[in-house]
Parts: sequence; structure tokens; C-alpha cells
Amino acid sequence: MKYFYLLILSSSLNLFANTVIYSSAFIDVLDRSIKKNYTITIEDGLIKSIDKGLLKINKSDRLIDLRNYIVMPGLMDMHVHFGGEYQSKAERPVKVERETEAILATAHAYTTLKAGFTTVRQVGDSGLVAISLRDAIKNEYVIGPRIFTSGKSIATTGGHADPTNGKAIDDYEYPTPEDGVINGPYEAFTAVRQRYRDGADGIKLTVTGGV
Repeated sequence: MKYFYLLILSSSLNLFANTVIYSSAFIDVLDRSIKKNYTITIEDGLIKSIDKGLLKINKSDRLIDLRNYIVMPGLMDMHVHFGGEYQSKAERPVKVERETEAILATAHAYTTLKAGFTTVRQVGDSGLVAISLRDAIKNEYVIGPRIFTSGKSIATTGGHADPTNGKAIDDYEYPTPEDGVINGPYEAFTAVRQRYRDGADGIKLTVTGGV
């Protein structure tokens, strides 16, 4: 029997009173069992009821017949870097433009959703890539999982998220707290407030030299 995870866009929900799913079997994560022959009713994007048997539906309802599948909850990945870690460091190009990272992030988000992950936490990127992608998915411009993101990571000088690491001193200007490099509490305040203004869901600190 095939497994099936379900994504219902909010725009399609508005066309129907309820969305009703016929399921031959679904995974109940509360009691760790597989329930057979149930009807799942969704209203306004939320599960309204789960009833034994295949109930009769109204003409105004949308029916999704999954009697040949096992329905499972969406998976969650709590540590992703869409657009960034798509290759090993040995194979990764020296330079990746921000625009390229954004395009790759969109592709990674789609692949992740198709693999069954409906929620992810992006813990740091080069700037506003994940924040922009999160909003684009929410507004249904592109397809992907729900994203919680910290935006640009915060680090000390020479820390894991210091963008000047590995560069000659003549090749860069000293990064500011807005760039994610801090040394001391007041610079930390500035960096966190910048992330808040950017629209980050959380804060990612990388105070050591990384891996």
C-alpha cells in the first residue's frame, strides 16, 4: 500500500465548505497505531473531525479519495539550509551568488515537500533568502513546506557565520552587527533588532568557529 501526505492550499479550500478525506488507513501518532477506514474532515485548513467509516458528504464538500493509500502526518525537519548546503564543501564552488542561492532554495523547498516534510526550520542563510521564500510559500507564489527561519546567523569575529572568514584583509570591509558579526552585548542588541526588523522567526547564534 502506498503512503500519501496531503497538502491543501488555502485558495482551494475557499471553494468548498469542507474537505473530506476517505482513508483506508491513517497513522495515529497519539496511540501509535494504524486506523483503518476513517473519514477525515477539514474545515478552514484544520482537521475538524476524524470519524470511523466512510461518511456521506454534502454536495458543497470536496472529496479526496485515498482508499488506496496510508495517510500520514507531515514530517518536520528542524535543521535545513535551503540554497546553501546542496554539495559537500569539497565539491562546492568557491562563489555562489545570492540570486543563485535563492533559486536553489526554491528547488530544495519543493523537493523537501515532495519527500513528505511539511514544516522545516531554516537555521541561517546568507541574508533574506529563507525569509523571502517563507513569505512566497505562504502567499502561494511557489510550492514548499512551512518555514520557520532565523535569517542571517549571528557570530563573533571569526565565528562560524562571519562572512569574511578565509578572505584576505584587503578583500572586505569589516562586517557590522547588521551583517551578523558581533562582539559585546550592545552589538548583539543591534544584530537581534535587525533580525526582528527583517522578519525572522528566531535567532541563530554561532559563536564558535563552526565545523
